[in-house]
Amino acid sequence: MTISLVIGILMFGGKTSAYLLTGSAAILSDALESIVHIIATSLAFYSLLVSLKPPSKNLPYGYGKVEYFSAGFEGALIIIAAISIYYYAILDIIKGPELDKIDIGALIIAIASLTNLFLGLYLIRSGKKTNSLILIADGKHVLTDSITSIGAFIALILVMLTDFAYFDPIIALILATQILYTGSHLIKESISGLMNKNDSKILSEIASAFDVERSNNENLIDIHNLRYWKSGEKFYVDFHLTLPFYLTVQNTHKYYQRLEDILKNIFKTNQVEVMIHVDPCKTIACKVCQKHDCVDRKSPNLVCKIWDVEKITGKASYNL
Repeated sequence: MTISLVIGILMFGGKTSAYLLTGSAAILSDALESIVHIIATSLAFYSLLVSLKPPSKNLPYGYGKVEYFSAGFEGALIIIAAISIYYYAILDIIKGPELDKIDIGALIIAIASLTNLFLGLYLIRSGKKTNSLILIADGKHVLTDSITSIGAFIALILVMLTDFAYFDPIIALILATQILYTGSHLIKESISGLMNKNDSKILSEIASAFDVERSNNENLIDIHNLRYWKSGEKFYVDFHLTLPFYLTVQNTHKYYQRLEDILKNIFKTNQVEVMIHVDPCKTIACKVCQKHDCVDRKSPNLVCKIWDVEKITGKASYNL
């Protein structure tokens, strides 16, 4: 984040100089994007420090949720930048664009574009490695900045080749639309995180892994009401697990440990906290139980439902 902030300040200085030299609306849109980058990265930097604080008495789940506020704020700033670009580009079209020293401006913007491209990819890679939405959001923003710079560079080259100055504000409008999409996507992602929206792909992986485990262990009678959510680097998972009523606490804990290990493997981190509500089996569960040699069986096994996403997140099979 320190690297991102320092480069953002340097890029803003370069792009502002390029705009003052050329008067280009496309470069102005790029410079406005850099202002947003500096403000958003400063907030993201602070949010990252806060998210790393350990849980407290008042916030027992920690400070990880702050990353969603940071991403949402960054998205809002990007949208404001897009609206500003629309305004100046349309103003340029109405009044008529006036460009100067296009070659120098194009060179500065080309350097800025390449710098931001490598920085954005680095931030996203770091964010995925550490499960940090703050770094991923900032990386996407920097990549947006890079694309904006590429667009501004193309606009200047087209003006140089064709002597048609209106290419500049027209491409600025196209860039603003792309920036608007990025900002709205970040806000959507932020809201999803704050509302604990589940990822269908992850749920599918959990269901598949649990189903395989069930096929290898007939004591796993049923899993239902599974939920998960994320806060910072940590994942929280809870569900109901139905086991034979005669198992000891020690045996029950063995299954808990095994399922926890599966979840850590799926989330690719040891930062997983699992809360399992253990249900002892009742007579009604016999119809889904696959422990055929059970001496306490009261009825035959009638249902062999695959543990898919709908199954593990829904009600117990024996209550359906």
